[in-house]
Amino acid sequence: MDIKKKLLPFVNSTMIPLVDKIPLLRSLFSYVGKNVCADSYRDLRRKFIKNGEGSKWDVKLRTEIILRFEVVDAMVPSQTTPADGLMLAEALLSVGAEGAVVECGCFSGASTAKLSIISKITGRKLHVFDSFEGLPESATGDASDFSIQKAGEGTDWRPGSFAAGLERVRDNVEKYGEISVCSFYKGWFKDTLISENLPDKIAMAFTDVDLPESAKECLAAIWLTLAERGIYFTHDAAFIKVLLTVMDEKLWRDKLGEFPPILFGAGSGLAHSARHLGFAVKGKGLPAEYYKSLTIEK
Repeated sequence: MDIKKKLLPFVNSTMIPLVDKIPLLRSLFSYVGKNVCADSYRDLRRKFIKNGEGSKWDVKLRTEIILRFEVVDAMVPSQTTPADGLMLAEALLSVGAEGAVVECGCFSGASTAKLSIISKITGRKLHVFDSFEGLPESATGDASDFSIQKAGEGTDWRPGSFAAGLERVRDNVEKYGEISVCSFYKGWFKDTLISENLPDKIAMAFTDVDLPESAKECLAAIWLTLAERGIYFTHDAAFIKVLLTVMDEKLWRDKLGEFPPILFGAGSGLAHSARHLGFAVKGKGLPAEYYKSLTIEK
């Protein structure tokens, strides 16, 4: 609040040239944006707990989940937000499908630790796929993508970005998650996402892989094994090239044998504090109530 009080008189002043106001406006917008995200997370946090009323996963359990998640947020570097974690947790607690959980792209293991906690609670195994060497070389030679939400020239997905070794990830999950439910597969997706490594049934998948070709490899390998009513999450829903790739009608028709499903959150994310998260559900003729039941906003 002190920052706003200091900035607003300068922003409103007619004595200051517009060009001098621009840095002040940026500071103000940044301040407001951060606080909107914080308010959004606090609201989701409250609703996540409230969803435990009359649920198998009760208020006490959900409060414990949040406390553990917030320790992860404080201790483990992450490219996902606290709101992302709660949305993944609610979906996994609510999914009406049998099977394991698959994660593709885990960085330092923050999302892995959170998914492992919910996997343990729900009696599922978690299969984690990553190079543990960072991003690969782009197959097209073009490592840039464009966010629908941001101005600028685009991303710079350099080889090796977001690298964290397997031992570091395992250590983080051991400290803050549930290592007993986890299996790790080191290597590039084209080599590791094979039938020998994938579970027979997948109830939920979470991919955070940045490059369009990596997103395509994950989708092509996982969707066919995803159970009916299973959920496919992507943390790349804000990126244009990824969206064009994973929603390509030819890919779905020729490789996956169906019409592209609705990708909730495409372009805009699922909340102001979860701007990169989107999901699709496998299955035809599912009632709207089922889709809604997977969200915190029940």
